[in-house]
Amino acid sequence: MIIQNLIMTNESYTHNNWFYKDVCVGFSRLYYILDGDAYYEENGRKNLLKKGHIYLTPVKKPFTLSENPQNKLLHTYAHITTLPTVKQFTEIEVKDDSPLADAIALWRKYIPTKDTELLTNILSFLLSCLEKISIQENTIAQQTKRYLDQHDSTPDMQSLCKALGYSREHITRSFITAYGTTPKQYFRLYQMNKALEKLLKGYKVGDVAEEMQYASLYSFSKAFKKYFGLSPENYLLTLKQEKTDGKT
Repeated sequence: MIIQNLIMTNESYTHNNWFYKDVCVGFSRLYYILDGDAYYEENGRKNLLKKGHIYLTPVKKPFTLSENPQNKLLHTYAHITTLPTVKQFTEIEVKDDSPLADAIALWRKYIPTKDTELLTNILSFLLSCLEKISIQENTIAQQTKRYLDQHDSTPDMQSLCKALGYSREHITRSFITAYGTTPKQYFRLYQMNKALEKLLKGYKVGDVAEEMQYASLYSFSKAFKKYFGLSPENYLLTLKQEKTDGKT
């Protein structure tokens, strides 16, 4: 990722009434959170900006930013345009004694110089560190997805963490970044899609519920309705009716 333009960079507390609603801009925002509370919301998903984390926001996607007035946000920030453009929201925890931590320390040190060329070079190095970590995070998410796809029962997070060698928080954060949902939510949707495939092949509802290891037919029907809007019987009846109407 190449920085085309460093629009501005600074370190400060946010101004009074710091609030942006449904903003859509042609540059990315790079934030390193030093203290305080703030929220970034995009596509109905709200993210708490956490102390000791760095964030990179996508271009031309409506978002909302807000803070807690009782705990004002202190952050190091930059507005940049890049090639290629940033397409998704990125959150990375900054580990001590890491290349990313070193890059942030340099960024903070040289902000007062106003040397745009130097700061651009530092931020380019910082972005390269982010990219390497993002690749690793995506690999963890892909490993998690393969694990979930290979199991038929509700995932045991302890077994998943042991199999992959990462903490629950790390796995969950990586999975949400890659797929926009938690491992547990993904598994439930994956199972529901598998159940629907079996029903469409003519399997009985009770047999599918038993195979999916639901405690009862009622609990399976309730879960099915949550994802597809109708009970299994009504869903199949609706599909049958649509086919009949299509032939008339």
